[in-house]
Amino acid sequence: MNAGTNRLWQVGKPNDDIHGGMALVRGHFERGEGAVPAVGEGQVLVRAEYFSPDAMNHAWVRGMPGKFDPLAPGTTMRGGVAGTIIASLNPDWPEGTRVTGFLDWADYSLSDGTDHMGVPLQRIPDGVASASGLVTLGMSGVCAWLGLAHFTRPRPGDTVLVSGASGGIGSIAGQLVPLFGARPVGIAGGAEKCAAALANGFDAMVDYKAHDLPGQIAKACPQGVDLFFDNVGGPLLDAALVNMSHYGQVLICGGTAHYGVKPEPIYNHIHMAMRSLTMRGFFYFDHVDLWDGARQRLAHWLRDGRIREWLDVEEGFEAVPDAALAGFHGGVKGRKLIRIA
Repeated sequence: MNAGTNRLWQVGKPNDDIHGGMALVRGHFERGEGAVPAVGEGQVLVRAEYFSPDAMNHAWVRGMPGKFDPLAPGTTMRGGVAGTIIASLNPDWPEGTRVTGFLDWADYSLSDGTDHMGVPLQRIPDGVASASGLVTLGMSGVCAWLGLAHFTRPRPGDTVLVSGASGGIGSIAGQLVPLFGARPVGIAGGAEKCAAALANGFDAMVDYKAHDLPGQIAKACPQGVDLFFDNVGGPLLDAALVNMSHYGQVLICGGTAHYGVKPEPIYNHIHMAMRSLTMRGFFYFDHVDLWDGARQRLAHWLRDGRIREWLDVEEGFEAVPDAALAGFHGGVKGRKLIRIA
């Protein structure tokens, strides 16, 4: 198959670069078109249905030291994609298979069965919506599960504070915390997001846009924070450190506060010593061997209703730039996706 037009988004070289080259801006997105790729031996052609804007877009445009170089201007954007294999010359991946992976942000992507990170495409199981392949069974859900089950393991009765509670990872983490017998408390921006997160499973919420963030956390967590699951960093991490319980844990899953601006210093790090805290982080792609087990558990809980997805879906190919930038400016209510087909 090679007839027709393949819409795509390319990496631009903007004139409005800011913050010393740290921010992802509108000028990084250039609309392009090409021919639908022809499938070669061992390859498959994936027709995209959803794009998943997240921190990986920032990372690919800016580069990630020690992981990969930035994409050159004119290169097709990369990101999370859910779609269907519509042509295949690879016996392991038959036509009609629904898959997710980090592929081109285009109507059609070629693959040899792996994605741009060099890991196998992920099959979307029967009975699960395509969007869920990018959310609960994608990086959001898997990060939430790995962070709790493999790298911290909250105990019954613990208070778990989750930043980015209205986002993809945080909203799922808040629903998983009670499975460990622990109490989920979230941080989000604004009364509307806090109310939605409460309805989505959090026991209490803290509004980082309101005054006295450390005091709000203290009120919501009167016995202290046993585990801080951090997706944001910056001032939120600083406020959490002064509220940690003795021998508490801090898990660094993400840092959205730093993606678009110069990173802010952490002033309260002395509490790491004063309270004998443990801090660790993890990189999603370092733990591919754990993905299948996580996805099986998450799919079971998704099907039986113990996990509910809070989605913020934009419609149309032209919505890509604004939707991709929204996550860096607090403009996301739930897990942002873009439905292009």
